[in-house]
Amino acid sequence: MREMKYSGVDWIGKIPTEWSIKRVKLVLQERKESNNPVKTDYILSLTNDRGVIPYADKGDIGNKSKEDLTGYKLAYPGDIVLNSMNVIIGSVALSQYYGCVSPVYYTLFPRNKSECIRYYNYLFQTKELQNKLKGYGNGIMEIRMRIQMSKLNTVLLPIPPTEQQHRLADYLDEKCTKIDAIITHEQEVVEKLKAYKLSVITEAVKNDKWPIISLRHCILNIEQGWSPPAAEKVDDNYGWNVLSLSSVKNGVFDKFAVKPIDANANIPEQLELKNGDFLMTRSNTRELVGDICVVDSCDPNTIFSDLIYRITFNSSISPQYAKYVLLSLYVRQQIQETARGSSGTMPKISHKAIKELKIALPEACEQIKIIEMLDENCKKIESIIQKKCVLIDKLTDYKKSLIYEIVTGKKEV
Repeated sequence: MREMKYSGVDWIGKIPTEWSIKRVKLVLQERKESNNPVKTDYILSLTNDRGVIPYADKGDIGNKSKEDLTGYKLAYPGDIVLNSMNVIIGSVALSQYYGCVSPVYYTLFPRNKSECIRYYNYLFQTKELQNKLKGYGNGIMEIRMRIQMSKLNTVLLPIPPTEQQHRLADYLDEKCTKIDAIITHEQEVVEKLKAYKLSVITEAVKNDKWPIISLRHCILNIEQGWSPPAAEKVDDNYGWNVLSLSSVKNGVFDKFAVKPIDANANIPEQLELKNGDFLMTRSNTRELVGDICVVDSCDPNTIFSDLIYRITFNSSISPQYAKYVLLSLYVRQQIQETARGSSGTMPKISHKAIKELKIALPEACEQIKIIEMLDENCKKIESIIQKKCVLIDKLTDYKKSLIYEIVTGKKEV
């Protein structure tokens, strides 16, 4: 068994005796090559789950790129691309492309060509280092704290001899590739199960024999929520919370997706949530705008944000049936087509657009039968999905644990 020593750094712990501890600035340097004048219009984007990808492959998520690319930086194949505002939640990866990146990104490369950049990239993948970086950021919200390069340069890293760096990186490349392949397969199964669930729902709630009506004939009221101004939001929770957008997703209600409200705010208590409330997202990504759920368990003194609607139906439609109808593929398509948004903003759906949605509406007795059937079938599908998601989480945790054990020398290769 190899001889170990204490590194003197809390998140690193013990390292092999032949390893050293050095600051980032002694092993990595920032690439400060600007895109002014424009050398490339090939924009790169950094994602938490897919790493560095061409901006065109990102889809309708995240921030929009600027038309003026002279303020962008250049990145080369083999550079570590690091988001100065999101690195603490894993927004860091190795680039395989030459292109330009947002000015909030840092691009890093080794000072010594013999150093293994893949090893250092793996270091930045560890939760232990990411948690350590939280203390280096400046900002209001923890997940949006900008870390200055001058501070990042002072971070201490475990440094094995260069030949070991390459061997460790090769080992992790092989192991992580296998783990990632399994995770990808399980994620694909989950997506297929979700698609199957939607097809089951759609088939159950769309029948040519039923009358097609506008949803306005089923609606009594649509209320838009309220959010306190950002300056009023504080950490002290005095009993009132506002439900955030992420509480409504794929027909499921998450009562824990809340934020405390400033004690000085004038709370609109008429917006307090109640069990049985039907919620719809007013604004979100193109895929999620108009997503819905029925509140099945909520804490008192909780209101919903201005990005959420509360819809009250009349006796012609059950809220549970309305949930399935609005999750169906043919209604989701209508929602996505009618949602509006200017360039660079998330699309929104209006009261009018909601009321004009066309649905097939059976009699009340038929609604009950459909609800019972879908509750049972969807529960079975969700159970399988949940098991797959647990496996994915375990594999992800194992991968992170393996990386940490290797890059700190606790596991010998």
